[in-house]
Amino acid sequence: MSFLKNWTAKAPAAPSAQDAHLLPESVPLDLAPILAALGQVLAELEPAALDVDVARAKLADLCRDLAIEPADPLELDPMATGLDRGGIERVALLVLVLERRAIPEPTLKRLFENRARTAAREGLFEVARSSGLVTLDLLRGSPLRREELARRLVLGLGASVAGESLAEARAALERLDYGRLMAEAERARRAAGKG
Repeated sequence: MSFLKNWTAKAPAAPSAQDAHLLPESVPLDLAPILAALGQVLAELEPAALDVDVARAKLADLCRDLAIEPADPLELDPMATGLDRGGIERVALLVLVLERRAIPEPTLKRLFENRARTAAREGLFEVARSSGLVTLDLLRGSPLRREELARRLVLGLGASVAGESLAEARAALERLDYGRLMAEAERARRAAGKG
């Protein structure tokens, strides 16, 4: 009876692997090449490339090119849950920017090595989610919105902006935050209407 009990009992689940943690200021990234790649990708963008499955496949290819085990697609699916079409477009856009090697390969490897899930979740999906008002049209027409998305990418990947302290980089992003600016404009409009 003991043998049967052991045979049918479920094996204990393996502990989930914890992604490595980076100190953001240990990985300073230059914004200029990221902004340049973002502009190029926006100019050449093909709508077919703006698909979550295509983005996931390109992200896996990028990891393999860097000799890094990619995040399991089953782990990426929940990250995309709740993204609207604009969010999916931003994820795909960010993956295309990474694919262009706007971040030097050794640095990109450092950002993804032993932390592919975290880099994907925080550097791509959460960046796309937190930039809800930043559409492709807005990105094409506004250098400030491109800078906002580039800064979100850098900080989301766990890096910092070269030449700025982490606090300065976060403050610059706060000043650029389109969602915050729109909310402030709405509050001012409402206040003006009441006065």
